[in-house]
Amino acid sequence: MMNIINRIKVNTGLEDFVLLDRISETGAATIAGKKKYFNVPVYLGIESLAQLGAYHVRFINDFEIHAFLLKISHCHVIGSKILHGEYLIDGKLINRSKSSYSYFLRAKKKDRVQIEGEFLFSTLKYNDNFNKKILEKHYRRVFSCLKKE
Repeated sequence: MMNIINRIKVNTGLEDFVLLDRISETGAATIAGKKKYFNVPVYLGIESLAQLGAYHVRFINDFEIHAFLLKISHCHVIGSKILHGEYLIDGKLINRSKSSYSYFLRAKKKDRVQIEGEFLFSTLKYNDNFNKKILEKHYRRVFSCLKKE
């Protein structure tokens, strides 16, 4: 029987799997980026926020842990349910414990908030299911590409 670990692929080959175009700023408790959408449903904007938050958790932990979205505590969509144009997305770390991180994340278009909410992330040490050799390298590479101007 094939081991499930051998079937895990980090790079799915799907276009637009990374729903961030750029990470423009990182700090100890903040992160900011950009994403340009072309008439897409609002849930893709929510996914962009989740990806931005998870990248910040990895960044402040020097990519030494696996981070994932645990829960969206609340999320408000203001205005259109279709996203089109360039959005500034940012996040602020509002609370943390040993293995959980709470963020306020939002997406703005022309200084008008379109999506905002509180997102909760959790972390795990790399293990047999989350291979450090593969994932740490992958997330560092993607983060580095997103930080380039």
